[in-house]
Amino acid sequence: KLRGARRIFMDYASATPVLPEVRRAMKKYWSRDFYNPSAIYEEGVKVKKEIDGYRAKIARILGVAKEGVIFTSGGTEANTWAMRGIKNAKVYIEEESHPSVIEAVKDLPKSSSLEDSTIISSAVADNKLGRRVRELRKKNDSQYPLLHIDASQTAQYFNVGLEVLACDLLTLDAAKLYGPKGVGALIVKKGVKLNLPPIGTPPVPLIAGFAKALEIAVRDRELERKRLDLLSIEFMKSIQEFLPQALISRSLPNIVHVSVPGILPEFLVLALDRAGILVSAGPACNSNKPEPPDTPVRFSFGRSTTSSDIRRAVKIFCQICQSVVK
Repeated sequence: KLRGARRIFMDYASATPVLPEVRRAMKKYWSRDFYNPSAIYEEGVKVKKEIDGYRAKIARILGVAKEGVIFTSGGTEANTWAMRGIKNAKVYIEEESHPSVIEAVKDLPKSSSLEDSTIISSAVADNKLGRRVRELRKKNDSQYPLLHIDASQTAQYFNVGLEVLACDLLTLDAAKLYGPKGVGALIVKKGVKLNLPPIGTPPVPLIAGFAKALEIAVRDRELERKRLDLLSIEFMKSIQEFLPQALISRSLPNIVHVSVPGILPEFLVLALDRAGILVSAGPACNSNKPEPPDTPVRFSFGRSTTSSDIRRAVKIFCQICQSVVK
């Protein structure tokens, strides 16, 4: 490791730091307004009303009734409820789905086509699939298939309102939105019936932080998307220039996947770590499992990423790869 050199975080797809505005929104609930919102005394009732306000704010942003905002412990729980909450579900899962979706449906009947499904799960950021599903329902005069979108990664950079995506269920995770870890939401379109387990006492500080983080994401998403788009393109062009054998792809404005034939992903992640660059290979929740040799290294950029960071990461990455493949 370089002594005194600043370590550069390039794993924003797995975790984000809590923004100062979000911390301020949460602060009063830790020790001052700590009351249980289920209590019927004045202080508890006041906190319950404030939760209703946060729920209503999230609902307005996403274009649903506030009853359609169901708070969860994060994206994984929201995905699980979406997949397992539909009675007698027959599921169709798109290839790029998060491991938590795949895990949730492992013992459910699978469908090989959209037409034969009860629920479809995707992580797309546009409404092409949603429009197709709605046409299919109209043609069959049916309420199925339902469409679930996991927007944990995309909500930071795109409008993920239910009408915009033409979907019925939506997953959000505050930890990917510069909000607190341990809270997310399953957003449910009016009229969709789910069988859900009992829901416990809401985590008030986390909900307050989640609502503020989503509000900030909506405020900043267009400018931040354009900024990270330019940084990603700069990164990709530089890697290609200095390391032409590298295989490079991009899945979002801020996520670039790079693999180098003959070099294991774990080796690259650990070598970059020693050089002060923090990246991952594969989804964060799967990081304790060995990745296949062709798994790309994932560089994901965020609010603190600069052009200088990009240049340093490219230089170090190319030096590591060139020292191995001679």
